[in-house]
Amino acid sequence: MSWFVIHTKPNEEKKALANLINQEFTCYMPMYSKEIINQNKIKIIPSPLFSRYLFIEVNNESIQKNIGLIRSTLGVHQLLKIGENPIKISSEIIMELKKEERNRSKKIKNYFKQGEQVEIQSGPYKGIKAIFECEDADERAILFFELMQKPTKISVNKVNIKKIN
Repeated sequence: MSWFVIHTKPNEEKKALANLINQEFTCYMPMYSKEIINQNKIKIIPSPLFSRYLFIEVNNESIQKNIGLIRSTLGVHQLLKIGENPIKISSEIIMELKKEERNRSKKIKNYFKQGEQVEIQSGPYKGIKAIFECEDADERAILFFELMQKPTKISVNKVNIKKIN
């Protein structure tokens, strides 16, 4: 058995994965968790580590006869190939990705990054531009800004700030 790389259609990684699994293929899509802020709610969502890519394990002898089946699967764009030969990925790389995914599962990619400029959207400081420093123990944003020519630090709910591009 060998691992191969599938290129999916845009934003259809999960659809391709589900359809391939329904066809009884062994597949793997490395994931990570990230924080998003949507409609004044903070959500932690799982996302594919490699946008538009996933891995499929297929018997070396049957890969050529399965190419058409794999390519015609909903969500799949193509099986990556060099010439006519599908690109193989070593099992060691897949095992290493799975190991790193387990280690990463405890870490969440935060929506705001240290040093990023934000604007306060509500409350007494509405409209003030500040620098995002970090999160406190209650997952509130610690911000720095100048108030009357003096550096000031405040803590606000993350749903009350937005990034400034």
